[in-house]
Amino acid sequence: MKLSFAYSPCPNDTFMFEPIVSGRIDTEGLRFEIHLADVEVLNKSAHEDKYDITKLSFNAYTQLTETYQLLNAGSALGRKCGPLLIAKNKLSDNALINTSIAIPGKNTTANFLLSYAYPEISNKKEVLFSDIESSILEEDVSAGVIIHENRFTFQDKGLVQLCDLGEHWEEKTGFPIPLGGIVTRRRFTEELRQKIDRVIARSVAYALNNPNSGITYIKEHAQEMDEDVMRSHINLYVNDFSANIGEEGKSSIQYLFDNHPTTKDGNYVSPLFISQEDILDKPEFLTERYWSSRYQNKKTGWDTGNVTTPIKEYIDQLQDKNIKILIPGAGNGHEAEYLFRKGFKNVFVCDLAQEALYNLKKRCPEFPDSHLIHGDFFDCSDSYDLIIEQTFFCAIHPNRRTEYLKKVQEILDENGKLAGVLFGIEFPFEGPPFGGLIHEYDSLFSSYLEIVTLEECYNSITPRQGHELFIIAKPIHS
Repeated sequence: MKLSFAYSPCPNDTFMFEPIVSGRIDTEGLRFEIHLADVEVLNKSAHEDKYDITKLSFNAYTQLTETYQLLNAGSALGRKCGPLLIAKNKLSDNALINTSIAIPGKNTTANFLLSYAYPEISNKKEVLFSDIESSILEEDVSAGVIIHENRFTFQDKGLVQLCDLGEHWEEKTGFPIPLGGIVTRRRFTEELRQKIDRVIARSVAYALNNPNSGITYIKEHAQEMDEDVMRSHINLYVNDFSANIGEEGKSSIQYLFDNHPTTKDGNYVSPLFISQEDILDKPEFLTERYWSSRYQNKKTGWDTGNVTTPIKEYIDQLQDKNIKILIPGAGNGHEAEYLFRKGFKNVFVCDLAQEALYNLKKRCPEFPDSHLIHGDFFDCSDSYDLIIEQTFFCAIHPNRRTEYLKKVQEILDENGKLAGVLFGIEFPFEGPPFGGLIHEYDSLFSSYLEIVTLEECYNSITPRQGHELFIIAKPIHS
């Protein structure tokens, strides 16, 4: 079956979809007729129902839910990656309201975010995104909203930032910035829509695992873009949400729909997303190679950059700094660093990705090398007084949960504890992460551990509020 597939020539899109173009992945019998165009052109084409599969702005999608349905892979969401409002000189808010502002298209999410931050602004002029800087310099407009690679170049032209519109969204909502997604025709059969979703996800996963494989194709469509700018563009816009939009990404888009003038009254067709099957084979998605690639390419959207509040407050009440602590699936090790700097010197971390352990060591050089375990948690054999669980349990496939609990029971000291955070929600997709409900955890854990505490976290960070459970449990030894 041949399908038309349209996306932008921007490096993030060509990076993600080059494996399809070059035949590097299994497309399950699907063939693709590729079309490349500016995102606002794609938005307008979507209104014309032109392509079978297309990139579009989430702002445009608010008007197109009857025709299209969102895929779970290929989206552009993230943090610190939103559009910027710029000008030749600093302007007051009052001046902005009464001046002309260039936007990259009325259907773009950039335009929505401008209105979200400055609802009084009405004098907008549509300009091709790559021409906005010139329009400001030539004084055709007083200010403009820039997207894509222009984020990296505007200061070189003497322009100044007035507002980071993405940062404003994050501060007000707590959600990642919803920029654009991939949609396919809602009228297609569920079987075909899910097949398309799998193929797109496979393409993104291949690109993330092999980040240099498509460099020729990416450069071909990046025109004369500086290679450092090109790579910065990819690193900014291709992330964990691109591989699998996940619950947090879906919540961000739902928040946009709930607060958008077009859809806030429920005037849209649901479900917004295709029902998700096993998007990727688990052996491919959960390998050391996969996770190492994520750290190498800084595709770690789950990383908050600090120890999260529930874990921090638990650590703060610990008295005995001599206890032996293990943090499995520790990632960048923010919890381990926090413990170590508070005087807990018997802390061990375990992770499949060597790069994650290196990142911890780089931030905390005095952390002992012998306490960095590069390997699989299921191979751990020492005994510990405390195991800190920071959703590692929810990163492993559910068919290994019993094995996980047996391992915890095995390596915890007789008076030891498991303490930490689980996701307390059933995700509408196949993970990771893999969620669950409190009564399911209670039943499962109780066979191996004595549950001391299992309750909703009262101190989760904003995007995770209502979705996290805190558990404290002790081993049951026969």
